[in-house]
Amino acid sequence: METGKAYIVRKNIFKLSVGQILTLKRCGYQAYFDEYNFVFADIENKNICVILRGDDEEDMKIYHNLNEYFEELYDNTNL
Repeated sequence: METGKAYIVRKNIFKLSVGQILTLKRCGYQAYFDEYNFVFADIENKNICVILRGDDEEDMKIYHNLNEYFEELYDNTNL
């Protein structure tokens, strides 16, 4: 996933719903906490934070299969 690109949610995940369109604003890894952090903005420009913990098996399944949950929108000129 790349910062600044728009994605559509393909599977419900956390508080995100199928069909929701989001732009990835920031992503990173915090080694001290072993967390993968994602900050999305929705259509209304509200920030949505997603944290995946490296010590949680379910979170790591999601992290290693992000393409099952998010699909890149190539024409995001109207967002």
